[in-house]
Amino acid sequence: MTRPPAVVLGASVNGLSFARSLGRRGVEVLMLDSEDQIGRHTRYAETRILPSCTSKPSVWLRELRRFAKRSSTRPVIFATSDAHNVFLATYADELSADYRFLVPDLATMQSIVNKREQYAIAERAGVPIPATFFPESPEDLEELLEHVPFPCILKPYRAHVGRAKIGSKKVAVCESPGVLREIFASVVGDEAAFMVQEIVPGGDHDLFGYLGFWGRDHDEICWLTKQKLRQNPPLFGDGCLQVTVEEPEVARLARQLLDAFDYRGFVGVEFKRDTRDGTFRLMEVNPRTVSGNQMAITAGVDFPWIGYRYLLGETIELASCQARSGVLYVNEEWDVKSFLTLWRQGLLTAGEWWRSFRTAEARSIYASDDRGPALEVFRRFAAAGLRRLTGRG
Repeated sequence: MTRPPAVVLGASVNGLSFARSLGRRGVEVLMLDSEDQIGRHTRYAETRILPSCTSKPSVWLRELRRFAKRSSTRPVIFATSDAHNVFLATYADELSADYRFLVPDLATMQSIVNKREQYAIAERAGVPIPATFFPESPEDLEELLEHVPFPCILKPYRAHVGRAKIGSKKVAVCESPGVLREIFASVVGDEAAFMVQEIVPGGDHDLFGYLGFWGRDHDEICWLTKQKLRQNPPLFGDGCLQVTVEEPEVARLARQLLDAFDYRGFVGVEFKRDTRDGTFRLMEVNPRTVSGNQMAITAGVDFPWIGYRYLLGETIELASCQARSGVLYVNEEWDVKSFLTLWRQGLLTAGEWWRSFRTAEARSIYASDDRGPALEVFRRFAAAGLRRLTGRG
């Protein structure tokens, strides 16, 4: 029997994990993005580059309608970034006749991608959050300064439209009031509103997460908890070395929060363990799977395949919803970069890094049956090295 095709919105390592999971099972996969990301080099998907779905949604709708019309069965669609999820939620009514998908409704989606609303809902649900402030003008900032602990971070509370304003980084670290004033002045007044937040004490290893898939009736279908060990860049980056763990308190708090959202679809909830009192404080909710999705797949919770079968109305066996603990995951490209930073700072030796890197069971990029992404990473490193040698980078 020919299975319905799948469309994956986003070609990051997250999208790559979807293409591989489904493509290896014979599912036709179309991958769409507006950037040349690592997933474009997989053999398990046909990939296309379109203008941004935020600025040119009509182009994406036209492409999706064209694909659905030439499919003999109604396709499944997955979104793997915040921008793509907002797009899918915004045009859910238009796309539902042609596609099968499951995302939070638009109101819920908007309250999640806007961290100001997300944190307000978390507080009402009794989920601990860091000390966070939302100045809207330089005058507001001045009034708040006496309450802000330094160093602190400044970050957009709508990340998918704000990161470009701070060099495409997750956060800007501000060591003093003067630095905070300067950076805030460069972004204030823009639609990408920013928030000021305390730095919760602890290292990368104090970051824990809940990954889950919730059904149409807001019931938890499958889940796991995990711990970060390294990030790129360290402290305020993406998880490049992680491990599946059993952390009941993280799962409890995540469910408490998702119940408050009346949630459905894929989700990732991140917490940081505060070394001052041991509490887990909410960092963020991602209304989708995350960059470490391959870790969950290798650990036995294959979110893409489970979501695909769920949307087709198939029975999901309990065995496919149980994760193995202790599965070590690495994003090879990011972890090399993290190592170089930590090594230069004298915080990690080459031997310590290599032992953790080579023993990782789950790998984000390399696969023996799909070597294109790994070759692309090698090309990037070679190009970067050549630029340094020639003094052009």
